[in-house]
Amino acid sequence: MARFSKRSDTGRLNVISQEELKIGKIAQLNDSNPTHFGLGIKKFGEYDPNPKGGPGAREALAKFLSNRKDRISPLFLPPSPERLYLISSTSQGYSWLMKLLCDPGDKIAYPSPGYPLIPSIARIEGVQAVPYFLRFDGSWYIDLPSVEGALSDPDVKALVLIHPNNPTGSYVSKEEFKEISGMCREKDVALICDEVFYDYGFATGLPGRISGTAEALTFALDGFSKLLASPQIKTAWIEVSGGEEEVAEAEARLDFIADSFLPNSWFQNESTPGLLEMAPKKTEEVRKRAEDNLKVLRKAFSGKDLASSLIEPQGGWSALVRFASTIDEDALVTELIRKYALSAQPGYFFDMPFNCVAVSLLPSVGVSESRIKVLIEAIEALSRE
Repeated sequence: MARFSKRSDTGRLNVISQEELKIGKIAQLNDSNPTHFGLGIKKFGEYDPNPKGGPGAREALAKFLSNRKDRISPLFLPPSPERLYLISSTSQGYSWLMKLLCDPGDKIAYPSPGYPLIPSIARIEGVQAVPYFLRFDGSWYIDLPSVEGALSDPDVKALVLIHPNNPTGSYVSKEEFKEISGMCREKDVALICDEVFYDYGFATGLPGRISGTAEALTFALDGFSKLLASPQIKTAWIEVSGGEEEVAEAEARLDFIADSFLPNSWFQNESTPGLLEMAPKKTEEVRKRAEDNLKVLRKAFSGKDLASSLIEPQGGWSALVRFASTIDEDALVTELIRKYALSAQPGYFFDMPFNCVAVSLLPSVGVSESRIKVLIEAIEALSRE
């Protein structure tokens, strides 16, 4: 049984609440919801807050997710509206899940190298983020002994899998997932799986989705920010899965957290079904752009005797350009800024084990070609100094 935080304990229902449940829908003397009395904007209708999000929106989302047949494990639960929570962003999802699983001072394990979002949110939540490691030997893999080491600490209440990782572009393999989910189940540690980049895969034979797995108590994060390539669309979701008893307890506590923040708006609930219809076409458009830019990178780094090389991602929106440790990362980025008015994120931003910069796969092909040419020239110049 996964462990939950003290601060997410909903407590016992008081006598009044118990009586209300017996009767069902009743009038409230203290009802201060203006939409119940015709005082709201009529277009928006009555507002009856549901901590999970509007039923219609969640039903549409469950149907959309049901069409995803690729699963990393045969042990999974079909998507259900009752196990979905509509939220504003995956960042909010991380925040809620840290509240659910961790009391202040508890720990959450996350993959390193990677985007520094989780340590940042953990710090705000009063939670410690402890790394386990990805290693590189020509391709990325999870250092399972480092996972085991992190989970040996009883204060670790959750482990994050990013599938695929950003910016390494590496997916969690079936073998890695089997080992990690087994460790989490044994240690009563919940899994948090971030799959926002899952649909942007380039390699063949990629492992399936982790969302919906019943291997261990699992919270999968996804949303429109990446599916529609539109970060201004602030709608994401949490999908809960696992053993029946754990899921029920997790839902009761997440309901309490969601009810405290009332995050769902009329706009979010109304727009979700239509946005889901747009997702497949937009996702394919962006994936094609990223794939075209990856071809540009392959061609640019195919020359002999370059001081830099391409580390190909399996998926995502980024690729890594690696160069010798004799070239200072800050010196390279400073040179790009001063000489070309072009900046970059160096490898140490992500705790990379080697010198590199992250390159976006989203610009138009022409822009990518010119920028990569400049990057290669800058690296070559510094390598000769």
